Amino acid sequence: MLCSPKPPPNLPAYIEHRVIAKLGYTEYSLFILFALWHVIETDFALIIQDDGWVLDAANWRDEFFNYDYIGAPTCHGRVDTATGTQWLASFEWWDHLNKPGSSVYPILNGGFSLRSKRMLRVFIDHPQLEIKIPRPNSLAFNPLRMRWRSYAPNEDAQLSAILRPQLEKLGIKYAPIDLCCHFSAEDTGPYYNEMDFQNLFGHHASWRRLISIDPPTVQYRLTRNIVQQARRERDIVRMFEDRGYIVQFPE
Repeated sequence: MLCSPKPPPNLPAYIEHRVIAKLGYTEYSLFILFALWHVIETDFALIIQDDGWVLDAANWRDEFFNYDYIGAPTCHGRVDTATGTQWLASFEWWDHLNKPGSSVYPILNGGFSLRSKRMLRVFIDHPQLEIKIPRPNSLAFNPLRMRWRSYAPNEDAQLSAILRPQLEKLGIKYAPIDLCCHFSAEDTGPYYNEMDFQNLFGHHASWRRLISIDPPTVQYRLTRNIVQQARRERDIVRMFEDRGYIVQFPE
């Protein structure tokens, strides 16, 4: 099923098109939170944005169906301790895992994610739930933009980190980090240290885009030099090449 204002030319007949209003970045999140359930008739939905795709259907695991939300762990996360809540970046939340007195909620990427219909309907079935977006933590200029350490306007931050304690009390189940890592990859953080990327089911990242399927081609937004210095990114490139992808880098 493709949800968009207009169907693209030559849309294959096996893809159902649903007409929706044009969405901005934040409107997309609101659509996912409050409206997507209207068009989903199955018990689960695999959400795929235009910068994600299934790498290998053979790596599907039926245990994915045991959870209401699965997405790749990102470098951003929430850590609750007796002294309050911290929003950490650059995988710093990883150091707090399994520490006594710490509750860790990494943001699980929504751009390639599996969700149950129970999760899609959670705001409908539990009207007491509310989305709250605080004032931004900072402003950036040229262009002027707002920034939140919590990524509060994003639907995946709301569902997997901000509201997660409340949703878990309602019975919503989240896949453990190790299973999320087999489901998909975005940031190749410390939780992927021992991962064989050939075992990935899917992928999502705005800096790695599938720009062609004939031949299959991945375009990086990062230069080759930056990619070679990033944690395990060379292994991601090798995984693509072993699968027959052409991998391109900007000059």
